[in-house]
Amino acid sequence: MKVRRNKTVLTGSLLGAMAIVATGCGTSSGNSSSQSAPSTGAGAASLKTVDGLPLPQYTGKATLTWWAWVPNAQKEVDIFEKYYPNIKVHLVDAGAGTTEYQKFSTVIQAGSGVPDVVMLEFDVMPEYIATGALQDISPWVSQLKNRFTPWTWNQVSVGSRVYGIPEDTGPIGLFYQSSLFNKYHLKVPTTWNQFAQEALEFHKLDPSQYFSYFSNNDGQWMFGLLWQAGCIPFQGSGNNWKVDIDSPKAVQVFSLWQKLIKEGAVQSIAAGSPEWQKNINAGLYATAIGSAWYDSEILVPYDHNLATHKWRAAFIPEWTPGDTMDGDWGGSVQAVTKASKYPEAAAIFAAFVNAAPAELAHDVAPAKDGGGGLFPAATAGFDIPSFKQPNPALDNQPANVDIFEKESPRVNTKFQWSPWSSYVFNELQTEIGKAFAGKETVQQALANVQQAVVSYARSQGYNVTT
Repeated sequence: MKVRRNKTVLTGSLLGAMAIVATGCGTSSGNSSSQSAPSTGAGAASLKTVDGLPLPQYTGKATLTWWAWVPNAQKEVDIFEKYYPNIKVHLVDAGAGTTEYQKFSTVIQAGSGVPDVVMLEFDVMPEYIATGALQDISPWVSQLKNRFTPWTWNQVSVGSRVYGIPEDTGPIGLFYQSSLFNKYHLKVPTTWNQFAQEALEFHKLDPSQYFSYFSNNDGQWMFGLLWQAGCIPFQGSGNNWKVDIDSPKAVQVFSLWQKLIKEGAVQSIAAGSPEWQKNINAGLYATAIGSAWYDSEILVPYDHNLATHKWRAAFIPEWTPGDTMDGDWGGSVQAVTKASKYPEAAAIFAAFVNAAPAELAHDVAPAKDGGGGLFPAATAGFDIPSFKQPNPALDNQPANVDIFEKESPRVNTKFQWSPWSSYVFNELQTEIGKAFAGKETVQQALANVQQAVVSYARSQGYNVTT
């Protein structure tokens, strides 16, 4: 996978920049487009088959700028240009995650320097859709909807309008050290109650280690836990939203983690910190809650004792036995900007690099071997031979096939991100930190987040119900 950013408390400058864009951009940004998208849906473009994909005929010439942090992204450009020699793509690494978003918000506000295609994560899509920064590309890509895992298309759509092409996803699973489980005769938990029981038992058997860790600096990861539990914190579109952050289920989720942290069975720690890196390498955690890309982005870079620890992947524990609902942590999109002079060409590029078989073969290949290291949103990627191979980082378990290909369609399709993710993450991290430090209850912490988010959203001009 790509290098992920931890959703630490964002700087005031970034939140301010996004707020300025939201209030100042309206429904357009940057240069005016010379190819405005028709308001009609699929069928507005004449299609041809390109590497198995039905894509628009495009005979003109275009030069696009693409902001992305995908490993080995130039290879994606090279493949695309073989099929579309009339469309040239200039790749720019504007930084990953927050670094890129700050630059993107700045150029949108400035009205110049806006890329044609920009890589965004699912959780910030509503923010940029609300600002009018992104182009509706449905006239050119609606026919591709069924080629993607259904919930991912929901993340890039508002009604019939489509604002980007899903690239990759992060269905959540349980990673565990089979060496420790064998040593202490532990069972891989299938429910969260079992997870808690195993955690307490493990800590009694070996007080020097933790059963797992809680990423206290990653609001996106925390929301992945809520997603998997069936929570629906946000519902709506446009200016009308319902906010339900402090639901009983959300209280239940964080209360479980609070109890395990208080008992010493789980460590609350900033993921990515030097201490955390040291602990991963030392095998201090018997388990970890991670995405399909966890092995390539966390274990391979930070655990240099994989042969000893023998990590494997399992299905995420269930809150209710038999309810196989999952959530997502991470995942990204290639979105076309409203400022692009060539939105049709940009839409073709975004679709091709994320769904064409020639691209998918590259995308799912390990980054260390020159590939993208992605868990693809396009379901055809599941059929690529390299996707199905045993994973040496997971004791040669073919985890993509055994676990994550099955978890992917279980991701709750009703979950939505709000237009205020950056603000929400900051508030959640702060308040949950207070609760875990014993300064307030979990219920009070979530109520505080609820109140703060509702007030913030209303201050930004949104109609909010609770």
